[in-house]
Amino acid sequence: MADDDLQQHLNSSIYGPPQTNPDERRHYLGSLRERVAIRVFNQDVEAPASLSAVTAALAKTAGESGYKLLINGKLDPEMTAPYMKAASAKNIQFTLVNDGTANLAPKGAGILLVASSAINVEDIDQPTSAEPPRPQSSAKKPGFFGRLFK
Repeated sequence: MADDDLQQHLNSSIYGPPQTNPDERRHYLGSLRERVAIRVFNQDVEAPASLSAVTAALAKTAGESGYKLLINGKLDPEMTAPYMKAASAKNIQFTLVNDGTANLAPKGAGILLVASSAINVEDIDQPTSAEPPRPQSSAKKPGFFGRLFK
């Protein structure tokens, strides 16, 4: 039994303490998906709609404790300053994340509003500016045989 404890101590000294879901934490700036209330991609940080959505979410959670705004520290400070100002105005803590979890990929996390415990919000993403709106068509397209026998 002592050998197991010694090996565990050596492993944690060499590799650091064990971490749950390391792949998931890399996608959510060190947090977990189940704790995220709202996410803004790097490509959408400058969009006014994203700032207004985050401001509305901050207002909704302002009275509750345990919420924090995670900001990708590798982004330009001019892009992230309005989010820091909005968080300060609502008296919500914010953290600039500038470690290995932060990246500049267009679909990387730029802004996250996270809770200290699981909240399991189903749709955390804001509509991206790169995605065109999907057309609402109720007409069914003819299949292969429908086109053959017209």
